[in-house]
Amino acid sequence: MDMTPSTLSLARPSSTNERMNVGMKFISHRITLACRRMQLLHTSSVLNVNIVFIEKGVERSVKAIRGDTLLETAKDSKINLPGVCGGMCECSTCHVIADAPTFDLLPEAEEEELDTLDSALGLTDTSRLACQIDISRDLEGARFTVPDSFSDVR
Repeated sequence: MDMTPSTLSLARPSSTNERMNVGMKFISHRITLACRRMQLLHTSSVLNVNIVFIEKGVERSVKAIRGDTLLETAKDSKINLPGVCGGMCECSTCHVIADAPTFDLLPEAEEEELDTLDSALGLTDTSRLACQIDISRDLEGARFTVPDSFSDVR
C-alpha cells in the first residue's frame, strides 16, 4: 500500500463496511476507557477520594477518582443525579447541597453556575451543581445531599 501524502485520504469512509468498522473501533475504544476508569476506581487508593451522598435520607459512601467531576462520580456510583445536559452547566438536574464544612472547601461558584442554579428546586446557601465540582484530595469525606426532585428549565 502506498502511504505517500498524495495517496492518503482523510475523507469519510465510503462504504457501509468502512463506516461500521470506524463505528466499532470507536465503541471498542469507549469500552476500554470505561473499563480502565472502573479499574482505577477500585484499585488505586492514591487516586481515590471518599465522598458521601445522602439520598432520601440514606447515606452512601462512594469512591471518587481525583480529577473527575462530582457528577461523573454520582453516575459511576448509581446516584440519582440526572445531569440532563451532560455536565455542560446548562440545566440544574445535577443540583446538590453541600454540608457547611464541605461547602467551605469548594472553590467559589462562577457566574454561569449561579445563573443555572437559579432554576433549581430547593435552592439553599450551600447549593452547587455537581458538574462544576472537580474531585480533589481536599474533598476526602465531603458530604452532599441529593434533592428529592429536580427541574430542567432550559
